[in-house]
Amino acid sequence: MLEQIQDAPAHALALEASGTIVARDVEAAIATALGQSTAATGAVVVIDRDFDGYFAELSRGLASAALAHKNLVRLAIVTDADRMDEARLSGLEKSAVPIRLFAANERRAAYDWAAAARRGE
Repeated sequence: MLEQIQDAPAHALALEASGTIVARDVEAAIATALGQSTAATGAVVVIDRDFDGYFAELSRGLASAALAHKNLVRLAIVTDADRMDEARLSGLEKSAVPIRLFAANERRAAYDWAAAARRGE
């Protein structure tokens, strides 16, 4: 499941990933969250501890969403340190936009990096 994080900065789309997620879930959540916006947007996906670990599905969904929404210009994934290698091996490099991994304790930095897209940085 992907749910929008309400306390994220105003200029970043933030979603929390938990349970089982397939690519179409990611695509639908991003399409709903972006709506008709045309402003450059950065997104942050925070991986919850109960995420089932299908990072390949998450990566495929993010890559597809980036192609469908040209205003989605950067993506951040926040996950626990023990899952970083798994995330790196999931095909993140296949995205049309930069995807950057952040450790769980760097969540604020991920928000700032994503929000910089709106500011043109």
